[in-house]
Amino acid sequence: MFIFTTYVTLPLLTRVGSADGRESALMLRKIADGGREKQFLTSLLGIGGAHTRGPGIADPAVRRRIGELGAVHRGLPGMKGEYLDVFAGVIALSYPRTAAALKYRPDTDDCDRYWRYLRHSLALFGAQLGERETVTDMCERFVTRHSGADRHAQACLAQLRAAHPRHMTTCHRALFPATRRVVGTTLAAEPDRRRCVS
Repeated sequence: MFIFTTYVTLPLLTRVGSADGRESALMLRKIADGGREKQFLTSLLGIGGAHTRGPGIADPAVRRRIGELGAVHRGLPGMKGEYLDVFAGVIALSYPRTAAALKYRPDTDDCDRYWRYLRHSLALFGAQLGERETVTDMCERFVTRHSGADRHAQACLAQLRAAHPRHMTTCHRALFPATRRVVGTTLAAEPDRRRCVS
């Protein structure tokens, strides 16, 4: 939820892949329903439908899927290396920020292993991640500069809140301050919208 909420409030990223660079791309229209993006994340993190650990990138098929999906994203109209790195950074930061929001303190060695794993995994996707502090700073600066909500984001945020209210509450505490402000303002102004606009 942290990943999707951060993404939908970055119109600069959601417009990547659109035909004219102005309308939100297909990824945004499908984000609340899961699909390939959700499969990518569950494969990357080695979790199955029942949230059991799987082989992750130790599985050649998973590595291949990540590489293929990365190639698709790198080929989208309007894609830049910076955008790919920011999106990868948001994915990587989702666990430590959500854990902190839940007041869970994972072991330092586990955190280090997690970060190494994500760096290797997201390199298959075509993104380059640095150290956690560097990535946090990069993502926060990007989010602060570019957060906002167009009509597609407004509808998707309302749908996410309606479908996953508990997760939205947890994720709200984990969000970057700029994202949190956009989400709060948008949902306060759009209380009755429940469907993503196609």
